[in-house]
Amino acid sequence: MERLQIDYNPFGPDCGLKRNDMMAKWQAGWVAVGGFLLLIGLPAVWAGPNESADAEGPSLEETLVFIKDTWDACATMRSGLQRMAPKDGAPWQMDRTAKVDVVVRPPSGLQFVTRLNERMRLSGALDLQSPVEKVQEFDLRAMSPDVSLEREGEGTNLYGIRLRCTRAACVTEWVATLSMPGKPMHDLKTGRLIVTNLEELVYEERAPKDKPGERKGEISLPVCDAAAAESLSKALSHAIIKAGGKKPLF
Repeated sequence: MERLQIDYNPFGPDCGLKRNDMMAKWQAGWVAVGGFLLLIGLPAVWAGPNESADAEGPSLEETLVFIKDTWDACATMRSGLQRMAPKDGAPWQMDRTAKVDVVVRPPSGLQFVTRLNERMRLSGALDLQSPVEKVQEFDLRAMSPDVSLEREGEGTNLYGIRLRCTRAACVTEWVATLSMPGKPMHDLKTGRLIVTNLEELVYEERAPKDKPGERKGEISLPVCDAAAAESLSKALSHAIIKAGGKKPLF
């Protein structure tokens, strides 16, 4: 008996041609899917360098803008009368009023113009005050990133930031005494004339920029409160690192 051999062909009589056509379509489809997945994956690949850059924190320019804006927000600060306890044990109080203006000098220079009046009262009897204007200039590249947060005395609300030079003296500081127009300087210094607005004061002799500046190895700046002091100390440290400042060798 002759055996009848039947080749099962699910694709019909033209199976060879149809199979080839379908395989070509599948291959084209997988190429398209692969291209789509590749396009999806590219942003993740491109995001790598950006993420690493973001991990390093904001740029120097952004940090300097933040420093200026933060000081502008608390430019005028008043401590109120705070009781101090100096080393000699004599109780006295201090009322400090300050106004800080920040000038950014690209690429990494900063200028601080501080109008300051410190009124000191010893045991409620002696009253002294000394209104001055300080102009301090430095380059972040010459500073140490070890920025100190200071609190002047226990139980006070007097805060400040201190920066150090990496090498020798890199801070130029001008200081000018301020006076009240038409009023005796003696009355101003002894506290008989109370300074309520730093802007009403004028230079006693010459503006700080007209005087020879003194070069110092550090700079101290007043800050309005503890939160701003902590934020600004971190920002200044970051800016110094971004600018290329290094810790001193010793």
